Amino acid sequence: MDVNIIGADLFVRNDHVYVSGRDRTMLGEMRESMRTAASDGILLNEALDGGERRAFGQARVKGPAVALSLGRDAIGVHVSSRAALSFTGVGNDVARYAYNGLGYAPLHGTRFTHDDLRLTSMAWTEVGASYARQIVARDFHRLSAGLTAKWIMGHGAASLAMNALDYTVLDTARLRIDEASGTYGIALPAMRAGTGAGLDLGITYEHTLEEADGYVPHSTCDPLPYSYRLGFSILDLGGVRFKEAVSGEFDASTAAFNDYETIQVNGEEGLDSLFRTAFSSYFAREGMSVGLPTAASLQLDKRIVDHVFIAADVVQNLSFPSAVRLRRPNTVSIVPRIEFKRFEAAMPITFYEYRYQNAGLGLMLRLNNVVLGGDNLLPWITRGSMYGTDLYFRMKWTIFRSPACKGKKGRKHRAGDMSALPCTLSR
Repeated sequence: MDVNIIGADLFVRNDHVYVSGRDRTMLGEMRESMRTAASDGILLNEALDGGERRAFGQARVKGPAVALSLGRDAIGVHVSSRAALSFTGVGNDVARYAYNGLGYAPLHGTRFTHDDLRLTSMAWTEVGASYARQIVARDFHRLSAGLTAKWIMGHGAASLAMNALDYTVLDTARLRIDEASGTYGIALPAMRAGTGAGLDLGITYEHTLEEADGYVPHSTCDPLPYSYRLGFSILDLGGVRFKEAVSGEFDASTAAFNDYETIQVNGEEGLDSLFRTAFSSYFAREGMSVGLPTAASLQLDKRIVDHVFIAADVVQNLSFPSAVRLRRPNTVSIVPRIEFKRFEAAMPITFYEYRYQNAGLGLMLRLNNVVLGGDNLLPWITRGSMYGTDLYFRMKWTIFRSPACKGKKGRKHRAGDMSALPCTLSR
């Protein structure tokens, strides 16, 4: 049995704004600022290279969770709260205006066009129940599958999807839009602003080092060792419906703002009024739906020698431009690690959006039941630019062995052995 007591993680990454220290590492600058009460040691900058921009963020608090092995079956329950945002298809000009304001003179008078710009954010709490089962245990093969069904309570959301955008900021007061079409929606924060459902699915194959005939998971005090493990998952399939959200669809051939600095938007009704008056064609909608950050994940875990492994993971987002859905960043990770029952260390190398320029080097440590780590730690200890960070921790309680195993040596699995003592693993 594995019990999660508390956990949290934070992931933030973008392509445009970065943080840098002047003469020290980021940790050094933070330490010096606290020591001397200086507030100008850490600098915020913007990238000036061309190309579209993306931004992603997620914060999660993992509450109580329990996973229990029952021989060939396993069950679990969990509760967690999450907040996420994803910005995609953002042009360099839009990013620079967002950073500097519309009064940024170097871009004035230039006409820009874009399509498929997506800005989406949502906060929610989910309660999930999991079930998994060993399907095959024969020769040197094991096959298992499982699912997690989640009931979701949405706390708030906002989205803007631009199918077309053609605009010019003329000067410090005037803005002209020659074409704009898309949808928008906003659900103000509330404990139960919306409801929805989600689903995770997974299947795992193991090539074992010993014959698996008749093997029952945790039927021995020592697990059945494997040569390699291959898994495939569909993550966060589902979404949330916000019935009381203000939303609409707009289309405009021409819209002029002769003094954009005086525009004030007060709440969701004010935003709705702005869209109605600014665009020549506007259609109100009832509520809105926001999809979870759905993705497909492929994992390979290879044993090198006892206690030494190397894993490879690929995550591909399944967020399509036509849908209002949070987008999870695409990643490829290579993760060497050493693993013992009460200690584990891993050093993940992660490439974001399949680009070697966006590589991150991390470190994970597990000391008994406490996990600390991050997947992009180099910017904290070097003088390089920081475009994002990733930190997480877990505090768990794990029953590594059943009472029947205490004081006894672990015994090897015997083909055909059908006993099922509830011995468990750390992972």
